[in-house]
Amino acid sequence: MRKLLPILLALTTTPALAQLPPELDAYIENARASSGTPGLAVTIVRDGRLVAAKGYGVRELGKPERVDENTMFDLASISKSFTAAAIATLVDDGTMRWDDPVRRWLPQVESGDPCRSASVTIRDLLAHRTGVEPGNFMFRFSNYPTAEVLRRIRFLKERDSFRGSMIYNNVTFTAAGEAAAAAAKMPFSDLVRTRIVEPLGMRDSTVGVEHTLAANHASPHATVGGKHQPIRNRKAMTILPANAVNSTAKDIARWLLFSLGDGTWEGKRIVSPESMREMHSPQIIIATTPEMRAARGVQFFAGYGLGWQVMDFRGHPMLWHSGSADGMPVYMAILPADRIGVAVMTNSWESGTLHGALASRILDTLLEVKEPRDWAGETIEAAKRANARAAEESAAMETSRIAGTSPSRPLDAYAGTYTDPLYGDLVVTRDGDKLTLQFAGGQKADLTHWHYDVFRVTWHDRVYEFADTLAAFALDAAGNPRRLEMKLYRDQVAGVR
Repeated sequence: MRKLLPILLALTTTPALAQLPPELDAYIENARASSGTPGLAVTIVRDGRLVAAKGYGVRELGKPERVDENTMFDLASISKSFTAAAIATLVDDGTMRWDDPVRRWLPQVESGDPCRSASVTIRDLLAHRTGVEPGNFMFRFSNYPTAEVLRRIRFLKERDSFRGSMIYNNVTFTAAGEAAAAAAKMPFSDLVRTRIVEPLGMRDSTVGVEHTLAANHASPHATVGGKHQPIRNRKAMTILPANAVNSTAKDIARWLLFSLGDGTWEGKRIVSPESMREMHSPQIIIATTPEMRAARGVQFFAGYGLGWQVMDFRGHPMLWHSGSADGMPVYMAILPADRIGVAVMTNSWESGTLHGALASRILDTLLEVKEPRDWAGETIEAAKRANARAAEESAAMETSRIAGTSPSRPLDAYAGTYTDPLYGDLVVTRDGDKLTLQFAGGQKADLTHWHYDVFRVTWHDRVYEFADTLAAFALDAAGNPRRLEMKLYRDQVAGVR
């Protein structure tokens, strides 16, 4: 198969990029079209060189502009690996240590448990091993600035023992990046840009801004109201250490090649070999099941390093990470022993996990697997089954509604402010024959009667229709509404009046 690969091109060359093997090229395009993905970009590096960087499909539905190797995508959580590398440079120059207590740099960040507050380190945050719940909607639906998001870490509930398991957490990871910014005495975005992005010559990449500021950018898409359509970009500016970086297929090749190396770039030391090993070594083991290992091609174990997932692919050591900004799933992986790196960036939530599936098929090709799996086909079929289950669950919820009931009290009685320690004030107001809800100064929703004292929550921003839910009011002994509870996607919210 190596003979089928194109002549490798150095990153410093400017001619047209090499082509993928025809059968792989056709596979990627067929998967894109079959999944309903408007556009995607693929990057492959091997043996210290760029093999290919190529775009497929269009940047935005209904418009002719094509995705190419210079189209900008939001890297979302892939940015965590950049954050860890920026911190590594501070560790190398003695500014901070992996095992510094977080309170040394951010004394305002506390846990609900005093022992955890005193013990949690930068390493714990970067490895997602604090044991507390994610609380994603605390930053996603609220209007809190970064400082307030960090202050509210103290209200995250314990889900497991400290350092007992990996619980992916954007909020606590953000604390690591902001601690590094405090240590470096500069804004976080400047830290990553000056320590990592600029030294690697990633000239087309940006940090801490909307990716749509680039003229050549991929528009995010989602199915809203039954229609697949473009949506506006919404980078979560309050958690930049978790999602700051934007890049292109051609530019991200530099990051993959650097991550496959010893910490130098073009003869200049960026990160020490010791810190490279630390980032890429498992810091916590992730429990797996036979089904998970079979689905991902994992033969041995799964873990999390510092800003990287640490697993294997068909027995080959692999480091990877995915990301999902609104309407924009992305994925990257490196196989250090094989000197291979792959990135796949898509521009629609309809893509699901197609990004990882295409990366797996590319790896099958590069590793010369005799019987490569139809990774994309499996993913597309799994998505169809998941959509069917979701439709069934929605129908079941509709049939569970008890007709002929009415609220226990007049609508005005439910109006008021219900406060959840983590999420903050949930403000309910009367609006004609319905109620409205504003979530912590941010997202708004209509509350329409469902049955008894339960109301249907319909978010005004229909991009978040996946988070539509039911809200239940609990009444006190006098019959007055005192508590508001709802499950917001995976977060449990309970406000008391």
